[in-house]
Amino acid sequence: MTIVYRTTGAWGVGQGYNLTALQVDGNFYDLDQRIQAIEDNPPEPVNISNITVVGTQMTIYLEDATVFGPFTLPQANFRPSVVATVATNTHAPVLADANSYKRCTNAAGCAVTLPSNAEVAYPVDTELGYVQADDGPVTIDVPTDVTLNPVPGFLAQTAQKGALITLKKVGTDAWDFGGWLAPDVTA
Repeated sequence: MTIVYRTTGAWGVGQGYNLTALQVDGNFYDLDQRIQAIEDNPPEPVNISNITVVGTQMTIYLEDATVFGPFTLPQANFRPSVVATVATNTHAPVLADANSYKRCTNAAGCAVTLPSNAEVAYPVDTELGYVQADDGPVTIDVPTDVTLNPVPGFLAQTAQKGALITLKKVGTDAWDFGGWLAPDVTA
């Protein structure tokens, strides 16, 4: 049975007058039969036949040759590597130094004074890296309102030329600290 329409529209020409009760019932019956046919014989799904990934782009291919994508896959947000040289014997990190790597080249060493959060509001998870690129050690100094969590039994300074240390902000005024540290021989 074909659905009977009253008016003309996207469905085609209507009959131009009200439907009879028989026509309304016939429309409902026709729709019910179509739904029942779908329920009794559901269509087979179109399955995925292949997925390709090139770099960060993923494309999905279906068995009927339909293609979805390419989609950009999420990836780890790599930290920027800001490499710079500190030639002076002191260094006061600023916000632009977040996630940086500093090569301390002063022969007498370099005293890095870690600022409090009130002075420089680094986001938690910020890292600061320093390497002793000459004979003098890189020493970390902190104000009284900053907590430095060093490795027990070691000083807050590099052990020798080539030693790398890293500070990681873990709280508002708290930093974890590690790397190739000078042992505390006074303990």
